[in-house]
Amino acid sequence: MSTGQFSLLKFSLGNFAGIESAKKEFFLGIGLSGKLGKPNASDLLGVHGIYQMRMTKRGKVPIKMKFYAPTNPRSIAQQANRQKFTDAMTAWQALTAAERKMYNDRAKRRSMFGWGLYIREYYQAN
Repeated sequence: MSTGQFSLLKFSLGNFAGIESAKKEFFLGIGLSGKLGKPNASDLLGVHGIYQMRMTKRGKVPIKMKFYAPTNPRSIAQQANRQKFTDAMTAWQALTAAERKMYNDRAKRRSMFGWGLYIREYYQAN
């Protein structure tokens, strides 16, 4: 079995085409993250899922999670926060070039972007 791009993430071969094979582990992709496969597709190798890179004692390790459907509760608090963010972005876009430059210069000292600093201050003030 070759390695290459399939070298770090473990997954196992299970029941393949009706032949019960011994479990074999091999590794998959160094920087793998994102979705692999589709939730309803057949997965003979057991590799479909959502992959994230997580820090462990051994360093960054890809972790496989099951597929899930994200929830969007549309609660009153969530909608209020979304409206507040929309108002903050609208206010940022209404600033003059000189005001934006001032925020961008202040934000550089904090390793941020100007709009992020503006939104932080907008949230703290409102």
